[in-house]
Amino acid sequence: MEPTSLVIVGIIVIALAVASLKRFDLSHVIVLSNLGIFFIILFSNKFLIFNDLAMQPQDIGNGTAVYTVFTSMFVHYDFAHVIGNMLFLFFLGNPLETRIGKGRFALVYFVSGIVGSMMAALYFIIIEPAPAIFMMGASGAISGVVGTFLVLYPRDEIPMFVGPIFLPRVPIWVSALSWVILGIFLVLLLPSNVSWQAHLGGFIAGMLIGLVLGRRVEVEIRKESAPRDYSKLEALATTPQLKNALENIRDEAHKDVREVWLEYFAEHSQCPKCGGKMKYRKDHLICQCGEVIEIW
Repeated sequence: MEPTSLVIVGIIVIALAVASLKRFDLSHVIVLSNLGIFFIILFSNKFLIFNDLAMQPQDIGNGTAVYTVFTSMFVHYDFAHVIGNMLFLFFLGNPLETRIGKGRFALVYFVSGIVGSMMAALYFIIIEPAPAIFMMGASGAISGVVGTFLVLYPRDEIPMFVGPIFLPRVPIWVSALSWVILGIFLVLLLPSNVSWQAHLGGFIAGMLIGLVLGRRVEVEIRKESAPRDYSKLEALATTPQLKNALENIRDEAHKDVREVWLEYFAEHSQCPKCGGKMKYRKDHLICQCGEVIEIW
């Protein structure tokens, strides 16, 4: 593997490690890492990098370089390719990640991207064999984001570019329709190097994941709207600081701020069973000894 390719792999690993930190959004990290990788490719021998990191269907068919199913999501051919994908991801990705959480967003993005890549690879292995072709880009993964967003939040509105025109509020179904038309139907009708197979595979995968997540999201919404029983925390509020924190927890209307107070309360309270430190985890105070206090 070329040294520059190894550097790009290192950037991908570091980016994902950074994205695992609570303060960073995965969608933003993916956008920045893709742009950074593109500029590295721009000033390097891109065909050597494509040979290492872009997906080649014949390699997938031979069982070699299978890792490119993943790395190809971070490699783009030219400026229009990377900017078009990253703009869509920027405006769609973060709103979806905010709603479903970083872990689920990662599931949607990467599984859809891999499914899209595999569908494209199988097409060029079985239906239209191609001896040498590079496949790259985040289109399959972004198609999955579009599909999941459409299933879970069909009435939401997001900002969107239509060519050079910026529209601050566009229904998600319009955004999804435009992506499908541009990524699948126009590619089928007009000569293009765009992989409609990856778009279609990613979109279908995203919709299916959205259907599965939808049930869990509904349960969580009902759970979130249910009243909390903070009386269980009264026995743990043994200091003035903890009593004050408990009052703030009860009075706080904003979920994120309330979560911070709950984390503070857990960290400064003692387990009623063993006297050890507690940790807050999604409506539960948990101790290493196995003690669990539910607050809903």
